[in-house]
Amino acid sequence: MKSRLALFLTTLALVACQATEKADEPMCKLRKPGTIVSVNEYCAIVLDDPVDPNVVVDWKGQKVSFCCKGCLPKWDKLSESERDSALAKAIAKGKIP
Repeated sequence: MKSRLALFLTTLALVACQATEKADEPMCKLRKPGTIVSVNEYCAIVLDDPVDPNVVVDWKGQKVSFCCKGCLPKWDKLSESERDSALAKAIAKGKIP
């Protein structure tokens, strides 16, 4: 029962983030369950939001994560130097307490 609830809440959070252009919606600020395999624990687009371990891209041999799938098109629009800068800021933010 708990796993179904967790799955439902995770799905709800993802849908809420994707359904809006505002990446800083309250649902995006929730820490998502799962193992973070990326170099950043905060979103490379919305620095205040923790990453969703399931929203990951490869960038220069590293895994980069985002708070929701809505950030992927924004990442794609960035130049190479803007991506490097965004990732550096997300990494510098540190680990999620």
